[in-house]
Amino acid sequence: MSADGDRDGIHDDGPAFVAGELRGYRQFDLRRDGLYPRVHAQVGPWHQPLERARCVVVPEHEAPAAGCACGLYAWYLPGSATVAPGPVSAVVAASGRCILGDRGFRAAAARIEAVALPGHVLWNPWAAVRTRRMLATRYPDTAVYATARRMIREHPPQDVSGLGITPPVDRSRGYRTAALALSAAVIVPTYALFVLPRDAIAPAMAAWWPAYLLAVVLWQAGIVWLLTRLLALQTDRPKHA
Repeated sequence: MSADGDRDGIHDDGPAFVAGELRGYRQFDLRRDGLYPRVHAQVGPWHQPLERARCVVVPEHEAPAAGCACGLYAWYLPGSATVAPGPVSAVVAASGRCILGDRGFRAAAARIEAVALPGHVLWNPWAAVRTRRMLATRYPDTAVYATARRMIREHPPQDVSGLGITPPVDRSRGYRTAALALSAAVIVPTYALFVLPRDAIAPAMAAWWPAYLLAVVLWQAGIVWLLTRLLALQTDRPKHA
């Protein structure tokens, strides 16, 4: 694997060659006939055993190319690469020429090591069976997990410090935990109001409704802020890669 630099914040002072494969994390759109990239889905699903990059803007040059956005994207760390709940979260192993950035890379080729099924598939037994069957047929060498947590535990991030890269701290887990805690802090007491005697809560609501209304407004503002931060981390492409 060769490491090249470009003018968009990509490192160009690392080793010229890196042996083996470079692990990364990303998401795919799940369809009946395979795993599609979330950008340029018109190129079709990834192939097994190896997907090769091709530039849809300038097909003549070899991808990835310096000064172009082509290549197969992935993140070094799994947090911000697995934020969106709908798509399939995946571990990929990149090979060939790679252009390295601060949070992720774009590669000439990659294979899908593992995938974690999204919740909406797991909650539907028929969809889960159909999806597992499709994955076994199209991606027989790819491990399939029920949760991203277990997938990441068995496919941990690689240490890329030897490439001269220190990825920024991934705050996505903290944002998600805060969003869940904030939601529970309001939703649980709200539902509790429905099981308490009406005569007992009516005087309290009459006296404290301004405070309750303010709490709801602050809760909504906090949730919106946290979700905005999470979505900012989950971009279609790693920054500076």
